[in-house]
Amino acid sequence: MQQLEFKKSKLATSVSLVLGLLSALPVIAEEAPAVDGDIEVIQVTGVRGSQAKAMELKRQSAGVVDAISAEDIGKFPDTNLAESLQRITGVSIDRVNGEGSKVTVRGFGPDFNLVLLNNRTMPTAQVAGESTRSFEFANLASDAVSSVEIYKTGKADISSGGIGSTINIRTARPFDTRDLVASVGVKAHHDTSVEDGSSVTPEISGIFSNTFMDDSLGLGLTASYQKRDSNTKRATIDGWRQNIDGELNPNAVVVNENQNPYGNTFYARNIGFASQDTERERTNAQLVFQYAPSDDIEMTLDYTYSKLSDVSNADTWGLWFSGPGNATNAHINENGTFDYVTEVGGDYSGTMQQNASDNINKSLGFNIKWQASDNLTLSFDAHDSNATAEGTLGDNADNKFFILGALNIADKTYDATSTEIPLLGANYGTLNPNGEPHLLPEHYASLFAGVRAGRNETDVNQYQFDGQWVNENNDALSSIDFGVSFTSMETHAQGSYTGPISAGWYGNMGLWKDDVSYVGLGSDFLSDFSGGGSDMLIPYYYTYDQQAAMDKAQQLYDVEYVSAPWQDDHLIKEDTTAAYIQINIDSEFNNMPLNIVAGLRYEQTDVTASSMQQEAQQLVWLNPTEWQTVYADDFSYSHESHDYKEFLPNLDINLEMVENVIARFSYSRTITRPTLASMRATTALTPIPKVGSRTGFAGNPSLKPFSSQNIDLSLEYYYDDASYVSVGYFNKEVENFLMNTIETVEYDHLRDPYIGAAAEQARAELIANNETPSDEAVFQWLIDNGYGDANGRVPQSGSDPVAEWNISKPNNVEDLNINGFEFAWQHWFWDTGFGFAANYTLVDGDTEYDVERVDEQFALPGLSDSANFSVFYENYGVQARLAYNWRDTFLSGMGQAEAGGPAPQFTEAYGQLDMSVSYQLTDNLSIFAEGINILGEEKRVYGRYEEQMLLAQQNAARYSIGARYSF
Repeated sequence: MQQLEFKKSKLATSVSLVLGLLSALPVIAEEAPAVDGDIEVIQVTGVRGSQAKAMELKRQSAGVVDAISAEDIGKFPDTNLAESLQRITGVSIDRVNGEGSKVTVRGFGPDFNLVLLNNRTMPTAQVAGESTRSFEFANLASDAVSSVEIYKTGKADISSGGIGSTINIRTARPFDTRDLVASVGVKAHHDTSVEDGSSVTPEISGIFSNTFMDDSLGLGLTASYQKRDSNTKRATIDGWRQNIDGELNPNAVVVNENQNPYGNTFYARNIGFASQDTERERTNAQLVFQYAPSDDIEMTLDYTYSKLSDVSNADTWGLWFSGPGNATNAHINENGTFDYVTEVGGDYSGTMQQNASDNINKSLGFNIKWQASDNLTLSFDAHDSNATAEGTLGDNADNKFFILGALNIADKTYDATSTEIPLLGANYGTLNPNGEPHLLPEHYASLFAGVRAGRNETDVNQYQFDGQWVNENNDALSSIDFGVSFTSMETHAQGSYTGPISAGWYGNMGLWKDDVSYVGLGSDFLSDFSGGGSDMLIPYYYTYDQQAAMDKAQQLYDVEYVSAPWQDDHLIKEDTTAAYIQINIDSEFNNMPLNIVAGLRYEQTDVTASSMQQEAQQLVWLNPTEWQTVYADDFSYSHESHDYKEFLPNLDINLEMVENVIARFSYSRTITRPTLASMRATTALTPIPKVGSRTGFAGNPSLKPFSSQNIDLSLEYYYDDASYVSVGYFNKEVENFLMNTIETVEYDHLRDPYIGAAAEQARAELIANNETPSDEAVFQWLIDNGYGDANGRVPQSGSDPVAEWNISKPNNVEDLNINGFEFAWQHWFWDTGFGFAANYTLVDGDTEYDVERVDEQFALPGLSDSANFSVFYENYGVQARLAYNWRDTFLSGMGQAEAGGPAPQFTEAYGQLDMSVSYQLTDNLSIFAEGINILGEEKRVYGRYEEQMLLAQQNAARYSIGARYSF
């Protein structure tokens, strides 16, 4: 079977325009908002008016719905749409590089929330050969939309896919206002973290919208461009390896205070630091044509485009900790953590990395609405949407790195006993016989380099036919909604990694001494954490020109830094056919207004999956710290299929108990489809099979969707214009959750030289000589005794033991219950111009992770309490806000790169303070200033226990000033 080709986009045109609306979308909202169903039309002016509009949407909707409107979005100092959504009750976000990335709703993470654009299912893509359903909100500027609706309960007339919520992003339409709307806005951004880049970067946006020919023809164009330069400083540990104390050097001095009930132990791997400069450019655009040839017909043609370009250059440096076999001193605390370790040998390495990628989204849509009769409305909607993510360093490469290191330091130590960042120290020994306080350029040697490439393309074609019949009689049945739809999604992910490139120049001393330069770390480096700043024991690193170093290696050793042929190639296609009917009832109960919505949605999904299969041939020990899986050149493709059917009922009951007091009850059944990565049709072994990290992944195209039985109860009191208080309870009984079951697998042809007879002989001789059997010493013994090849590597031999691999495979094996309370209060103090909004979400469930166990277990990442509090003032042309967002500690991920088995990641509690203020100079011109994360809140991630740091990242405040002019 020939290699799969990328599906070509069917978009009819590629309009190279830019999307956004810094100043004008609020203007659209001010003039005449769109009316959804029977929601009352509200004249929106300013913050108070926009909050009144969002409140009325919540009040009039069936089920539990929250919203944020254009004015709210525009006035928050948010970099993108995710940061705007975090203000909504029950919504929390994940951040990348200090910027909002993906959303969690009621404890359900990005994979469990369906994102729609104008009620259309949108594709998403990411680099590194990984398909995903998680919508990347960083692609969209927060001012590029007119409103966002979050449906927390299921409805038959809304596409399935969101157990946590369905998020519908609405963009502006000319027929929303039927007037001329034209404005332009400019911003100057200042990121206080910038070190190598522009300290001030621009943003520009604008809108033009108007109707012609007696309001029968409409034209709308929105566009924006934003550039941001930033610097990120962080400390990292790649993982805490589990239960490898059996490899402990028998000559080591160890104090063991372990009280873990299972006797488990945990050992750190690769403690490092980084300083990364990033340049991000975001371009958004939308072009809309609307035509109404008669009062009964309205047609809309729209094209949406977004592009997010990321380019970064990073210095990373640190010390590699091989394992207990290299240890000479250690302390194991009561949790089983090796929180103090001294190892012999190693290198203080420095890695230069280039990263670059583009994420491009395109959508071409057409909609026609027809008022067929006085009581029948029909509509048809179609769109062809495409998302592409790919590396831009040439040949789809998204990462290139080159490593130099000071080899053969005497020993190194990490100390995680009392600081947030482990203290990292080194004894240079004979490298500095004269006692210099730091390493010198001539100590640095070449280690290796590598290139990673990835490309991911996802296409969605969707056709929807909807209708509404309105009952003209004065009885309880008010209307019936009905419709059918067909959605086809196809995603193609490809990836490759060259493996470590050395080409004979590993360990070449002196060649690079003229290229490296000393960098001293100031007292402010990671000073937000104990163990950082002035606490650091090695307060420097060496940097160099990565490209110059790679060019030198290429000239001297004929090295090519090009992407390897695709090693991962996965195609998944889903076709879903759906039909629904929904009945709307308006009545009374004991003289209290009663509204009932009852619906049923039926869906059938057909899945096909095809994956490239390439056999692993052998293991090679490249150097003391690096390994490689060598694959055959030949490959084939698998092909598997699966289908499933779902019935999704919903029932919403709203009762106005007394005037302005509404009680709600909702029941629904919702589904979320399995993650795309879990549906791959192949088994793949890691290309970097380091000792303790020999893993693999087996996909499962036959997975069932997650399904949830949902109950919501809510009581809401709307006591004044734009003021209300509400309390809600939700309960979700979720079935078919995925859990990765791990099986130890052996392949007879894959042998392990690390535990072969020769390696064991080396260790025995070293121990007998009272030496430490470190990986460096064992590897060198093997080379010296003829077990290496011509390139100085140690390949497997037929006499070595068979290697063991931990193969992870997802299966539908878990059910769980998630429940919680939502509290919200929005209040304006009469006509003073002052107001506040506060909300708190309390989430619980039978999904706690037992950190003392090391076997595979299920828990729901993202589950956490969250809260928001905002105060605002609006009067005399002044608008000002101060907003605080908080999220409690939560399980943020399952798996650590170097743990060698199941391992959790916990993100510590995070709180961020933002502000904005604007002044209306004239009827047309306003100026504003904004601040994001003005307290510089940091981010820290740890493993099973707080001493097991995985990430400590120092974030910085960002400020902007700007102006907007409306014509």
